[in-house]
Amino acid sequence: MDIHLILICLLYRIVVCEPQCSKFDYEEKTLEKMIRTEILIEQVVSDIKQLTQQTNDAVETVEKMKTELREGFQNMHSENALKLEEYKNTMQEWKDRLEIKPDVLFLSKDPTTQSPRYNTPIIFGTTMYDMSQSYDNTTGIFTSPVDGMYAFTAQICLNTGNKHIHYTIVANGQYVANSLLHDNIYHFCNTAQAFVVLLKGQTAFVMTRSSTSSPLRKNSDYEWCTFSGILIH
Repeated sequence: MDIHLILICLLYRIVVCEPQCSKFDYEEKTLEKMIRTEILIEQVVSDIKQLTQQTNDAVETVEKMKTELREGFQNMHSENALKLEEYKNTMQEWKDRLEIKPDVLFLSKDPTTQSPRYNTPIIFGTTMYDMSQSYDNTTGIFTSPVDGMYAFTAQICLNTGNKHIHYTIVANGQYVANSLLHDNIYHFCNTAQAFVVLLKGQTAFVMTRSSTSSPLRKNSDYEWCTFSGILIH
């Protein structure tokens, strides 16, 4: 057999047996790839939407937590401010209870005149002692240095002769003790006492309400006209 004929036969067989790619096969594979790509895109879009929703939920949760924390801090601040004010008031009450009050004690004698004016303080010009420097021996007025209960005593001695005097202790503008002395010949003394509550800055003094001329015994070695006071509580 001719060698050329054999080669031709072999080539023909190879060509006939080799698989052929049709147009339909190409389009099918392309469509398959597009479908797979579309499915992948849809999955990616779904994942993005889910991630976006999770992010929004997380942001909303954080904002809610911030609001709750802010409200909680405001409530805590208000409660702490209220408690602090209560503590301050309580501490002030205890401070007032435990505060050491100054020693308030005074005694003054010797009226500056035998004829004090009516409805004005009798001035006792010689201060024997005054622990708190609260009595003014130029005006006859005691001024309370602290709140408290005070005891005041006034001793008035008559001048000789037919004399009388009606006097009173005045505290915070109120009459708190009254006394009347009268004698035709001799002189004598009596006392008036009052217990009063005064606030810081309020005053007390002895005052003539009526009298004869020159009723007071002045600067005697034996009988003293005096005004005294003491803080007792």
